[in-house]
Amino acid sequence: MDTTGAAAGDEEDQARMAAITDGLQTRDAMRLYNWMSQRCFSDCVVSFYRRALGKREEECVRACVRKYLLLSTASAARFADLADPSSAAAFDD
Repeated sequence: MDTTGAAAGDEEDQARMAAITDGLQTRDAMRLYNWMSQRCFSDCVVSFYRRALGKREEECVRACVRKYLLLSTASAARFADLADPSSAAAFDD
């Protein structure tokens, strides 16, 4: 049995899976970015009479993005805890 061919096939499969995973992660990141942009814009921008954001609008957008990033970071950390089977504390909640 030729193990060289099997090893090459495994490497090709791994490379394909890595490419698919990268594509899915990029797509998901773009969807989240677009959703956040739309959400923060809808919530914060109230006047279209000026070319630049007003002070309140800018502060609102910054707070909205900050909240999103904090939530995203906390969610990612929690998912990482749940995905780690050696972390018994993750299941104590």
